[in-house]
Amino acid sequence: MIPNICWVGDHGTGKRTALHAFLKSYAAKEGIPFHIKTKYLVGKLLNSISSSNGTEAADSSSDSEDEVPVTRPDDDKPADGKFFPFEVSSIHQGYDVARMSLQDKNYIYTIFKNFSGSSYVLSTNNFHFVVFYHAHLMSEESVIFLQEKLEQYSGCLRLFFTSQYPLPQRLADHFIEIQMETTHNYLYDTLRARYPHMPESPAWTTWFTKTLKSWSEVTWTTGDVPIVRQWIYFCLQRNLRWCELIEYWTRAIEAADWLPGAKKLELYRVLSFAEGGGGWQIIPSYRIPLLWESLLLSIIAIIGKN
Repeated sequence: MIPNICWVGDHGTGKRTALHAFLKSYAAKEGIPFHIKTKYLVGKLLNSISSSNGTEAADSSSDSEDEVPVTRPDDDKPADGKFFPFEVSSIHQGYDVARMSLQDKNYIYTIFKNFSGSSYVLSTNNFHFVVFYHAHLMSEESVIFLQEKLEQYSGCLRLFFTSQYPLPQRLADHFIEIQMETTHNYLYDTLRARYPHMPESPAWTTWFTKTLKSWSEVTWTTGDVPIVRQWIYFCLQRNLRWCELIEYWTRAIEAADWLPGAKKLELYRVLSFAEGGGGWQIIPSYRIPLLWESLLLSIIAIIGKN
């Protein structure tokens, strides 16, 4: 029996590589060729799928939200670039939650809209494998929806996740968690070997480290609040999530040898009480500016000059 599996680990520790190795091994046992291709969700709420292999699988004559997603040739890809790439092989489909830009429940609903567990798959066990990368960025609505699908189609649906956080309680009983053996970012090492001009540390790590140091050297007043808001929108425009904000602040504080231990303890206490910092939920959009601003002002009150 094939279980649902979640590979858990830090950035660049090989979660995706391990998942692909598992799929390749399964395909080999089944005697099925394993080649990953890219397709695209496009159109109104991504109600069609354009395929890079140029094979048309279905057609649609309506833009209704109830229409089934269709496959179109790659040269039919929209010129404005509004499309969502996902991977597909003979045994699986894979989607990156990090690309879903806080709309994951709409994407995931579209993906499973017409799933009945009975369509043809190249597997003697008739399993449908659906992969979600960066699954910890899912909203609670998506978690509930997938729990329902796992209970409804337990005999034919298998979900594979990569995540930086342990599974939520709603899904934990349905999965086996595989913890990666290292915390080293091998992916970034590989990128630096290919592109030597890249900095020694990932961009967000550098950004938060410099921010912590520079903010500690400022005598803050209420007139400086716009600086904080500008910093927040810089992060939001680059799709940084709330749980990632907590993570990068934690790493920056840990690496700050110049910061007194007592202040580190205060900062860790602030971060530990920040709600929703463990992934698997999304802060409502109307609360995002308030939460971010409140957290940053609490940090500034600790590290800023008196």
